[in-house]
Amino acid sequence: MKKTIYLLGLVFLAVSCSQDTDVLIQELPNTAKEFLDTEAAFFGIPTEDNYHRKIPSYLNVMGMNIAQADNQKAGLGRVLFYDKNLSKDRSISCASCHKQSKAFSDNVAFSIGIEGNLTSRNSLPLANVASFSAHYSNISGKMPLLFWDERAPDVFVQSRQTFANPLEMGMEMTDVVARVSAQDYYPYLWKQVYGDFEPTEEQVLECIQAFVGAIGSHNTLLDIALEKTQGDLTQTGTNQTVIISQAYYGPLDTTTIILPILGEAGDRGRVIFVNNCSKCHSPIRPFQEVFAACNGLEMEYADKGIADITGNSVDVGVFKSPSLRNIALTAPYMHDGRFKTLKEVVDFYSDQVKPHPNLHPEMQHNGDPNLHLSVQQKQDLIAFLHTLTDNDITTDRRFSNPFRR
Repeated sequence: MKKTIYLLGLVFLAVSCSQDTDVLIQELPNTAKEFLDTEAAFFGIPTEDNYHRKIPSYLNVMGMNIAQADNQKAGLGRVLFYDKNLSKDRSISCASCHKQSKAFSDNVAFSIGIEGNLTSRNSLPLANVASFSAHYSNISGKMPLLFWDERAPDVFVQSRQTFANPLEMGMEMTDVVARVSAQDYYPYLWKQVYGDFEPTEEQVLECIQAFVGAIGSHNTLLDIALEKTQGDLTQTGTNQTVIISQAYYGPLDTTTIILPILGEAGDRGRVIFVNNCSKCHSPIRPFQEVFAACNGLEMEYADKGIADITGNSVDVGVFKSPSLRNIALTAPYMHDGRFKTLKEVVDFYSDQVKPHPNLHPEMQHNGDPNLHLSVQQKQDLIAFLHTLTDNDITTDRRFSNPFRR
């Protein structure tokens, strides 16, 4: 309908301005591509973004490699990601629970879904990784999974489940495809990517996966420090992986390696972090060893985590262990959003961890699940967590809302 009004408007102008008729007619699209480009401009949909990304070389050295997105599919995925028409009551999009300003997380414990429903768990951030496609790939035989209960292997499956969730978007994929087919702004994008406008479930999910896969945060102070350290310490014949590992974890000998760009408190906090937190929450994917764990939030879990999927008692209280990039932007914290600040989180790990039978062995510090940090150590640890912030991702236009507000 909008397209028809637009073309009628152009025709009206051509007829009413007889002296300039030829010029106006010449400005009308003369080919299919020109028509589609004009249509896209009319609806305000950008189509030429470059979603190719490059991560710091030290991450490449560590074995991380980006699977570069198809620009057109990612661009179409961006529109799908922000489109509220794809929820049952047209009130919710993927971006409603994954806000760019919050590193693609939400700022409430439970997000608002269709019909005012609340989600059952806190929204996990999408920009808590250096590169989504690189992080969620097989490195050394290990691959993280999605959702707090790890029930999805990739964004393709995750998106299908999110669309269908009755608390979130409430749409079967046949309904999603029907809504896409009914919108005036999709023919242009679909024809650019697939050559026709016959949307399918696979195409919708493929494009959302391409967009999400392009998200990443790798311009943090820690990244800058480690990239600089690699250059400073690399010598002919020296193993770069060892150099980076020592800079992150600390040297194996008595020589002290510091990262002054982090600040004194941040660098002290780095030592605390890598000694106590990094195996479950490393911002550097190859250094993360644990991808799901019980962290002793409760002795009795109302939400049983992975156990609700497997039915196994050993999985009670076991949830995904996410990377902590942009952690300062993604409050509140934990699967139920119980902690409003980083101070509350650090206080918990310092003195409030419960001795649950499923508590992960990495949290047993000589038989004590608590770290018992001093006031200064808590401040230092929080200072380090702030060095994991990449503010670029919160303003990058490629990942912003493409719809005119």
